[in-house]
Amino acid sequence: MKDEKRVTILVPVDFSQCSRLALRKAHELLKGRHGHIVAIHVVDHHFIDKCVRHDLGEAGEIKKNLFLEAKRRLHDFLIHEEKNGIQAEPMVCEGEPFIEINKKAVELDAEMIVIGSCGKANDMNTIFFGSTAEKILRFITRPVLCVPPETDYKGVN
Repeated sequence: MKDEKRVTILVPVDFSQCSRLALRKAHELLKGRHGHIVAIHVVDHHFIDKCVRHDLGEAGEIKKNLFLEAKRRLHDFLIHEEKNGIQAEPMVCEGEPFIEINKKAVELDAEMIVIGSCGKANDMNTIFFGSTAEKILRFITRPVLCVPPETDYKGVN
């Protein structure tokens, strides 16, 4: 029997319900295949810069606190999903989210990125410049599956 390549699916997590659904879809896609899921959260360096500009602390201390909080939240997020039989490797990094997600997809040789179509950001930047999911789609060289929010599709003809 031929050795099957281990498949890697990268799932960006912003702790929203959509990212939870994306993680579950990735798990569903892996059923019966040899592979694993990497759940990635990117600490946005623009947020760190904004905190420093508003005198909320030193960059190093802010970054450290954000990393610790992100690791804790990602751990809790994944523990909750383990109850549904979903296992994922956690990864936290810093940078521009869509760039870091693309870089990690290449580094990990991810077969696919599975991302929620909407996340936590509800700001004017997202309205005018696009979401992280949209930016990933513009620049990625790998397949991307965007998972929409849950809906019952009532009233749709």
